[in-house]
Parts: sequence; structure tokens; C-alpha cells
Amino acid sequence: MKVVLVSKFGQPDDVMSVVEGVTKKPAPSKKELLIRVMACSLSPGDYRALLGDKRVVANPTMPYIPGGDVSGIVEDVPEILKNQYDIGDRVVSTWDTFGIGGLAEYKLVNPKNTAKLPKELTFQQGAALVNSAPHAKLILDRAQIKKGDRVLVLGGSGGVGTTVIQVARLRGASYVAAVSTDDVLMRELGVDKTIDYRKENWYDVKEWQDTKFDVIIDLAVGKKAWSQCKPILKGCRASGRFVAVVHENWHINCRHLYHIFGILCPPLFRQLFNLFRTTTPYYRMYLNEPSKTSIETMLSNAANEDFKTILDPKSPHPFTTQGVREAWNHHIAKRGHGKIVINVCEQ
Repeated sequence: MKVVLVSKFGQPDDVMSVVEGVTKKPAPSKKELLIRVMACSLSPGDYRALLGDKRVVANPTMPYIPGGDVSGIVEDVPEILKNQYDIGDRVVSTWDTFGIGGLAEYKLVNPKNTAKLPKELTFQQGAALVNSAPHAKLILDRAQIKKGDRVLVLGGSGGVGTTVIQVARLRGASYVAAVSTDDVLMRELGVDKTIDYRKENWYDVKEWQDTKFDVIIDLAVGKKAWSQCKPILKGCRASGRFVAVVHENWHINCRHLYHIFGILCPPLFRQLFNLFRTTTPYYRMYLNEPSKTSIETMLSNAANEDFKTILDPKSPHPFTTQGVREAWNHHIAKRGHGKIVINVCEQ
């Protein structure tokens, strides 16, 4: 079986290779579906695991096969799932805490994180949507977007951000702004105003200070965004909401158990103290995981063309050592505009 193998924690060019004949095809399971993987997309959790930055919760036995967000074709169905799936079904699947095994020709997938892929969507689109799109839905649920809201998205160019922007508009947002380096893409998605953080501070925009936002969704910054947002975000009496998807910093160091406290305690304290607010906006941590239902909902919406599935212009990448390394390096450098996807098998 052809797979990507990671020999140890480190950078893609040093530890990652595509090999064949080293790993056997998974044996059929009594509880999981066996699929032939067609495409695999990359998420932030993937590269944090690769670098060893979250080894407290993701410490695989080396060598390991990375990747968890996949699309594919069902090869084997256990008896308990034969009323739900058939051999040949097109499906997508994601992970709970740690994605592993996706960059391989075959993978066993958990049915609770798996859904059928609508015929209107390609395998590349399915892999791109399976994790990011339901997260976008759940983030907007947390923000309680309502008709007429003014919304700012920090980090609008990523897989989650491009979907959040579009679905916020579908839910009735009257004005959607974004912080992004890709003004062209943002305009294509219907963004009213884009700020390039390399050229201008988003919290200093006079227009936004004069007419404040109802909601700010932070997909990229962390604790600094909360301290900087006050000049352009309405206070609690006007129902201003700040949704923290990035809680402390984009870079997560969770190499030792005590690091967990440094990651979770500060935002928890912010949320606790926010209960006693008088003028500051509502602070809402986002802590959720996609469910089968949320995956199915967003796949259906994408199939109906309610929103566009945005793949990074360089995607899909080929299933070669060079192609896979390029995809991961692009991802780690945060250069992706849309989801980064790797083709695994050809149809």
C-alpha cells in the first residue's frame, strides 16, 4: 500500500516521505468502514501533530501516517453498518482529537464521523469540506448571527474562514468584513471591506470605529485580538459578541501536560470574568467538534450551491514525496487561500 510515512517529529522535508510496500492494507473491521482514499485535506491540527507541538494529546507511535480529513470509496462494510452503507458508496470522514492514517491508499473510518458525499461534489471538495465546513456552521451558531448583523472575520482566507464569510451572509449579516491578504478572493466571496494586516491595523479603521461590529470572529490571532477589538466592537448592552476560535495564540505548544493549563486557563478566566461585564462585549470561547449531522448539513448546502467550496489555487497536490512535502510546507507557512488538498488515488 502506498502511504505517507512520518519518521519522527519535525519539518516535512526532513521527516516525511511517500513509500510503497512498507505498510499493509488495513484488514476489514467489525465496527469501521474500510475506504479507498481518494483525497485528503490538511488542517491546523495536522501540522501541529507533525511538529510535535501537541504531543500531550497527539503522540503517535513512529513511524505514523498523517492526515485525517478524507474522501473516498467504500471497500468493505461491517455487518452492523450494512443498513447504512454499501460497497462503492462515496463518503467523507473526519476525526475527533487526532487525525491519523488519511494519507494512505486505504483507511478505516469511524462511522460516527463519516457521511455520504453528494454526487454534485468532487472528492477534492468533499475532503476540503468535511471538517472545515461543519466547524464554520458551529462557529456561527456560537456567534448567534442574526439578520442585520455587522460581522468581522479575522483570518478570512483559510478553509474555515472562506465558509464562515459566505454562510454569515446567508444567515442575514448585512455587512461582512475580513482581515486577509487576499483581497481578490474576499471580493469574490462578497466581502464588503478587506484589511491586509501587513499594511493596516484592523482595529484602527476609522469607518469601523464610527459604525461598530455586532460580531467579531477570531480565526487567526488569539488573546491580542480580544484586547484590541474594543474600539470597533459593540459593548454587551448592544449585544456585541467576540467569538474566540483561537484562544491564546495561533501557535500551540502542548508538549508537556502543564502546557494544557497555559492554553485553556487564560481564555476560561476571560470567559468567567466576562460574566460580570458591564460595558465590554460578550466573550465566547469556541470549543466544539463536527458531528455527523453537521457534516451532512454542510455537504447538502454545498451540493445545493448555497456556498462555494474554496480550494487553494495550488491544490490538489500530487501523491508524491515532493507533492506532499510542498502541500505541508505551504500549509505550515499559512500561505493557503482556501483548503489545501492532496490527491491520493486516481479514479
